[in-house]
Amino acid sequence: MRINANSLFGRFMADWSPPLETDDRPLDTLEWRWLDAHRSLRPGFMTLAALRRGGVILDFRWIFASTGAGRMLGQPALSLNGKRLRDVLAGNPGCETVFEQYRRVVELGAAQATQQVHRTRGAQDTIRHGAVRLNDGVAVTLINVSAARRAHELALALQAQRALAASHAGPGFASH
Repeated sequence: MRINANSLFGRFMADWSPPLETDDRPLDTLEWRWLDAHRSLRPGFMTLAALRRGGVILDFRWIFASTGAGRMLGQPALSLNGKRLRDVLAGNPGCETVFEQYRRVVELGAAQATQQVHRTRGAQDTIRHGAVRLNDGVAVTLINVSAARRAHELALALQAQRALAASHAGPGFASH
């Protein structure tokens, strides 16, 4: 099933938030870098159906992908619908590991999780794939572990920067 990107549902599913980094506003401050890392923390969710031949799982096909899943995989979420897992992840060193994880989940019926490095927006991020069986396919939650690490480190740096600014501000400075 294809979703019309111009339909009400398609517009709702699109990630309309503007990029935080633009040519005229680089992420040169701790606040902007923290906001970008925080934005990347939103988890992704997707469902895929098993593609079989003679009872053997050969691939998976996207049924649904949230905007967060699309962002972590480096593609618009709506464009993933109907695509094959091995085509989308082709060239990614973790492609076969992810495929095998999803295959085992479908065949054994037990939830599994793995962490894989994905290259998106020029960065290599570690993404946690948590998969459970859904009919003859999988439901997957994606979490950007690298973004969580970055957000934590930037939050600590931002707190230190604010504490330093407060110590130089003198009496009467209120810290939030």
